[in-house]
Amino acid sequence: MTQNDSENGIMAGLYYESAKNFWHCAPVKTKLFCSVLLLLGLILSANISILMVNTLFLLGLAVVPGPGIHLLKRLKPFVYFSLFIVLFHSLLNPANTTTWGWLGWEGFLYGSTVALRLVGIVSLAQLFLMTTPPGEVFRFFSSWHKDMGLIMLLLMGFLPVLKEEMTVTMQAQQTRGLHWQTLPERLRAYLTMIIPVIIKALYRAQGMASLLLLRGYGEDQGTSIAQTPFAPAWSKGYYWILFLSMGFFAANLALLIQFRLQY
Repeated sequence: MTQNDSENGIMAGLYYESAKNFWHCAPVKTKLFCSVLLLLGLILSANISILMVNTLFLLGLAVVPGPGIHLLKRLKPFVYFSLFIVLFHSLLNPANTTTWGWLGWEGFLYGSTVALRLVGIVSLAQLFLMTTPPGEVFRFFSSWHKDMGLIMLLLMGFLPVLKEEMTVTMQAQQTRGLHWQTLPERLRAYLTMIIPVIIKALYRAQGMASLLLLRGYGEDQGTSIAQTPFAPAWSKGYYWILFLSMGFFAANLALLIQFRLQY
């Protein structure tokens, strides 16, 4: 597999090419460094109220100076899945003691915490992938190890492929008369669709490994990919987002420590 094949084909479904905005123009090291700090700050949220504020903050930081409405469209399936998590725990969490009819308060809080963290994490991941060209991802991880770039491209390339396979399988099952009007029918339908998708993904992975072996990948251990230096993370014009990310992480760490000391 050549570098051009990897850059042009594997991650084409993830990168969003548009008019250059702030996140598109930011160096890849800056984006990765800020994403890690923001992710750690989100994970360290002391309680659900702070977590909600942090999630809204990350959404605004990702959407306004970034891909905008296009990022929100990609988050739509994850929002539905997050709502399902909240409903599932509200109904079936064994820790539920305070109930409102069929819904439990403890399960609602736990499900909301998981859902908010999921939305925040997916937002950061989508922001990085939508604003970073596949070539930069390949070169950046290859600068750590020559196999890392290929691993990341193959891993990220499976996401749009699995989505396409899911759509094709769904259409095929609908043609065979599969319906999902009620919740039990939806669960059975997803089980019916996910098994063929997993089997196809395994076959695809085996085929990709065989193709790499036939092309002699791994035999030229002495060669390396010619790379141009990456812009440093502390690049001029991006100091504010770096300090904002560090402040976000430090503030959540301090709030968590204060919360633990109080309780």
